[in-house]
Amino acid sequence: MFAELQSGDPAQGDAALGATLRGFAAVAGRAPFAEWPRRFWTMLLAAPALRTAVTPRLRDGPLAVLAGLGGGPRAALLLRLVAGLSEADAAAVLGIARPTYRLALQRALPRTDDDRLDAELWRAMGNAAGQAIRDVPAERIRALSSGPGALRPAPGRQAPVPGARRGWVWPATVVVALLTALALAATWLAPDPFASSDEDGPRIRTQALPPVATTPTPYDQSLELLTHRDLEQLLDAGQGDPAPLDPAFDAWLVAALDVQPDALRAVD
Repeated sequence: MFAELQSGDPAQGDAALGATLRGFAAVAGRAPFAEWPRRFWTMLLAAPALRTAVTPRLRDGPLAVLAGLGGGPRAALLLRLVAGLSEADAAAVLGIARPTYRLALQRALPRTDDDRLDAELWRAMGNAAGQAIRDVPAERIRALSSGPGALRPAPGRQAPVPGARRGWVWPATVVVALLTALALAATWLAPDPFASSDEDGPRIRTQALPPVATTPTPYDQSLELLTHRDLEQLLDAGQGDPAPLDPAFDAWLVAALDVQPDALRAVD
C-alpha cells in the first residue's frame, strides 16, 4: 500500500515492491533484525518506480489529500501514516536530520481552511490506510511473494536440486516478516502527531484511594509508657523539685537577672 500510494499506480507500486523484496532478501541475512525496517524502507524508496512518482489516482476519501503533495512530502507522511516508523527511523530512511523530517511532516499534514492542523482528517487518513492494507487481495500478496525472478536460477547455471530450497527461503521469510509487520501496523491507528492537543480533555482516569486504616499494634499503652525514652522524667513529674523539668525557664531566668549561674546556685 505504501508503494501504491507513493507511486500513484498499483501496478507500478507492486513492481517496485517486488524488486525491493528480491534485493532485500539478498542482504537481510547479513543485517541484524533490528535494522530490517530501516533498510527495507530505504531500499523501497530508492526504487526507480517510486523516484518517478506521479500524482496518485486515488479513490474518493481521506487519502485523496495525498494527490496534492509532492513526492518528498508524500514520502515523509506515508512513512508515518502507513509504515508506522518512528521519527528517528523515518528521518534515517529519508537521509535527513530529525528536525528536518519533523518540519517536512508538519508541512505535509492536512490542514483546515484557517490553516490549522486537521487532527480529525489525519485520524481518518490513518483509518483509511489501515483498512486499505487489510483489504489487499490474497492473490496480490501471493503474486508479490512469488514474483518474477524469485525462484529463477542464475543465467548459465543449473540450479541443483538440494539448493533449490535456498532460492525461496529468504524471499518467503522476508515477505512473511514484512506482511506480519504491516498487519500489526494496520491494527493500530495512525501515529498521532497531534498528541499535544487537549480538545477532548485529559484521558487519564483517576480513582481516589480509600482512607488508610490505623494499623493495629500488639502493644498496649502501659507497655508503650514503659519503653518511653523519658520514662524517669515522666515518673518524677509533679514530685520533688520541678526545676529539672524546665531547663528553658532556668536559662531565661539567668538571662533576665543577668547573673552568673554560680551566683544563682549560691542564692538557691
